[in-house]
Amino acid sequence: MSKKQELYQKTVGKINRDDMVKLLKELVSIESPFFEEAEIIEYLRGRLSYYNRLQTEVHRYEEKKVTGFEGQNLVVRLPGRGGGPRMLLNAHVDTVPLCDGWTVDPFAGIEKDGRVYGLGALDMKAGVVICVFLLEALVEAGIELSGDLVFTAVSDEEGPFGLGTHYTILDGIVDGCDYAVITEPSGPFASGTEKFPSVALGSRGSAVYFVRVRGRSAHGANPEKGCNAVEDAARIITALTEKLDLGFHPLLGEGTICITNLRGGDKYLLVPEEASFTVYRHTVNGGPEQALQDVKDIVNGLNLESEVEVKLRDLPHQEAFFRPWTISEDNRLVRSLKKGTVEILGRELRTTYFRSESDANHIATRLKIPTVLFGPDGANYHAADEYVEIDSMVDSTRVLLYTLIDLLA
Repeated sequence: MSKKQELYQKTVGKINRDDMVKLLKELVSIESPFFEEAEIIEYLRGRLSYYNRLQTEVHRYEEKKVTGFEGQNLVVRLPGRGGGPRMLLNAHVDTVPLCDGWTVDPFAGIEKDGRVYGLGALDMKAGVVICVFLLEALVEAGIELSGDLVFTAVSDEEGPFGLGTHYTILDGIVDGCDYAVITEPSGPFASGTEKFPSVALGSRGSAVYFVRVRGRSAHGANPEKGCNAVEDAARIITALTEKLDLGFHPLLGEGTICITNLRGGDKYLLVPEEASFTVYRHTVNGGPEQALQDVKDIVNGLNLESEVEVKLRDLPHQEAFFRPWTISEDNRLVRSLKKGTVEILGRELRTTYFRSESDANHIATRLKIPTVLFGPDGANYHAADEYVEIDSMVDSTRVLLYTLIDLLA
């Protein structure tokens, strides 16, 4: 048995299924929609600060330009003895707001048929549990890695900008990291029926534009005397959906466009003088400037009578933009995860790509380090009766433990 195998066997016994489920239920019981994460951050800080070898701090930030949000992240460090790479574990503690349609208590952490049900159980409080147990198992087993392990339990991933992770980068909290694993539920994004185990090696980016159309009012009986902003908005929407080049990436696939928040024409028997809508675009290449110019070019080509304003939504910072990213399967991090999945689970690790954005977009494109999303299986994220498969949560932890020891020991 090799030295690394001995370290793994010494540590893996500290990862207890029942204890993981207990912690997950406790986290689900703490309501933490985005912008309301203080309680769960404090709960995790209290738990992890128990261990003297773990350096814990609450990282506070304030976003003044757009949201006015005063947020916080929990940063936990397990220092190594030196000489090895530094690994970043990232997991968000917030959830989307509660939706209708639940058939169980969304904050009770109901355990049934090998699953835990609850708001955020899959996306991604199970991922938080994975990170916590990796740290605790290494400390309790007395393992000293050569490289540092950094865990950021971040706020506002489900919000519009990913502010928590954005500020860990902007404030230098995660400087010097060599690898990053985001314990998002990668299984549900895999194709086919066999979802777990899988790893996401990239994701599309996003761009959000606001389009405002200004026409000229007139009596509805004499529409020719006005300029109908709603009709021109419809022309723009049609042109965008028919002519906009959404791009194609051999791994990420095609980009998409979704029109939302269409407004206008709410006054009785008046030619609408104003209309507006939002363009939500998932991108597979390019940055925000190019994405904006693509829309402007199509609008300008229509030669409309209305005045049209197209602008990218306000960003808290010029870098707070979700750019697309990918990582090679030949990267050492990916190869270690693949090897660990075979050795620990006796199964092959599948590769997939996220359809939407996540904190990985910030980390991969701005820190420019090998980044993956690897986590448990389940269903109904952002929907009623969300659940996580317990065994996949435990197995994800075991595989990640293998990879941490493989790369950092």
